Amino acid sequence: MRRPKRCPPLHLLLPAFLLTAAGCGRGPGSPVKVEGVVTLDGKPLPGATVTFAPVEGGRPASGRTDADGSFRLTTFRSDDGALPGEYKVIVLVGEEPDEQLVGKNPESFSNQMKLAQRKGMSPEGRKQAAALKKDKKPSAVPDVYRDVKRTPLKELVPPTGKVELALRSGAR
Repeated sequence: MRRPKRCPPLHLLLPAFLLTAAGCGRGPGSPVKVEGVVTLDGKPLPGATVTFAPVEGGRPASGRTDADGSFRLTTFRSDDGALPGEYKVIVLVGEEPDEQLVGKNPESFSNQMKLAQRKGMSPEGRKQAAALKKDKKPSAVPDVYRDVKRTPLKELVPPTGKVELALRSGAR
């Protein structure tokens, strides 16, 4: 007759658990606090969404600027920062980044509309998209900073200090 397998006593597993837990700190997969300020032509840019899109895949981080242009990035939990790595940075005002495209190749608004139309948008959908495009107010932020393929803004996390994103109106 076989004896049933027994689990090891808990007091033998406790030291292994404690050693494992002690090593759980800021590892390569943990966010690093990132904060900064966004200016446009030397003036703070309030109400902007700052998105750090990973250059080599991974999880994006984003934050919203307050009245003085300051922001803190969030990846998993509010203000936890960004994962270590290299990022391209996009800045949007009055619109949200496309969650499915950030980190893959977010595109400008017009390119997103063209893509949707190519994917078989219904005639009614095309009318709504055209109305959206027509009603869309020009952004305070130049297109170059809103397109991950063209943005000149690049950052490395962990940063060496506070991130300063100085945008210019005439940037192309």
